[in-house]
Amino acid sequence: MGFKFDKNSYRIYAKNRLKTIARLRAKCYSYKLHKTFLNLLDDLKVKNILIFTPLFYEPDFLKLRPRLAKKYNILLPFMVDKSLKMVKLRLPFKISKFNVREANDSNAFLKRIDLAVIPVIGVDGSMARIGHGMGYYDKFISNLGYRPKILFVQIEDFYIKEKICDLHDITCDFYITPKRNYIRVNNDRDFDRLRSRSCRCWRRIRSR
Repeated sequence: MGFKFDKNSYRIYAKNRLKTIARLRAKCYSYKLHKTFLNLLDDLKVKNILIFTPLFYEPDFLKLRPRLAKKYNILLPFMVDKSLKMVKLRLPFKISKFNVREANDSNAFLKRIDLAVIPVIGVDGSMARIGHGMGYYDKFISNLGYRPKILFVQIEDFYIKEKICDLHDITCDFYITPKRNYIRVNNDRDFDRLRSRSCRCWRRIRSR
């Protein structure tokens, strides 16, 4: 009988694996995600996009900034107490208390976003996020008052089919990795449209 993960044990397992993988090929895997990400943006026809400044074991979409800035408004999360707010992507960055790069607090963005790109440690069978356990993104999305499209990203596929997350954990519409991508679908047309735009493997997860 195999080991049965709960959310915390899976977080520890996946995070340790990510750190090992990142030391070898994080940069290479980030580049593999860029094409899928750009194709997805074209398909979704979004304008205001929240991305993030990566930790060393997370994919780096900041490298796409010159290209993205031509078509989109690019925003970053900024830590406030135990939640987040949005600021415009402006240099220089400063280092937060969690050793995360942040843009200047004075560049606040108060309009609606169309897409939130969120790093994960893992994703469970309900397409819910396994993060670092602090709840920043959960509170942020809950406090928006609306739900943008949500894209989870990581340099390795840590999807687990068991449902191990809590009800308050945010769920995504898409989860992309270098080897396999996931879409939560209501009908097959959503799935077929995305597959036609990318040669990468997509797996559909039915909405419940």
